[in-house]
Amino acid sequence: MAKRDIHTFVFLYSGHHGKTGFQVGMNEYFSIQQLNDSIQKCTNIEKVIAFMDCCQPEEIKVNKDQRLIQFNATSSATDVIWKQGQHSYFTKVLVQAFTMKASGGKCECLGCECFIDGNFITIDKLKNYIEIHRKNGLLPHDPHWCVSKIDWCNEYLAYNYSYKVAFHFEIILPIPFTAKQTHEVLATTVVDYQDLIQTILFPRFASR
Repeated sequence: MAKRDIHTFVFLYSGHHGKTGFQVGMNEYFSIQQLNDSIQKCTNIEKVIAFMDCCQPEEIKVNKDQRLIQFNATSSATDVIWKQGQHSYFTKVLVQAFTMKASGGKCECLGCECFIDGNFITIDKLKNYIEIHRKNGLLPHDPHWCVSKIDWCNEYLAYNYSYKVAFHFEIILPIPFTAKQTHEVLATTVVDYQDLIQTILFPRFASR
């Protein structure tokens, strides 16, 4: 990071975390102190935006010249609730917040009519968006956030893109078959290649 011209560092971690730190491999861990040291040494980094979706998340410590925005799935003393084989609740809400307007504008959670208006997503708008899902019972734990040297209400996090992000696939069967189909798949529904083929494209093709 120190060798690159980066002034805003975005850190997202979704996984296992405990006393030994962030689990980054089968038996490999990266401690919060290692992360702090790496960030503090990078004098080119002016702002850190962090999202921690893990058990007992700790606050990142930046140097005196750096600013911090941090959203945690839960408190530093609480474990995250999750279901095996499913995506994390907190990460799902985060991804939706930054892509929903660009991906059809509808919440994946049944009965939820949430939205983020305007051309920009600020810290305050994201905080309120997360809070809506907590109050609706869609987040099973209480998220926490912290800032350092930041204007909470007016700090921009990202553009609120208004155009739809989607992939277009054309399925053509080999000779002697002549069937050809075109399908549109929203980017937010694609998890990995196998999932795309087996659970999204194949059922659509087979139903025709």
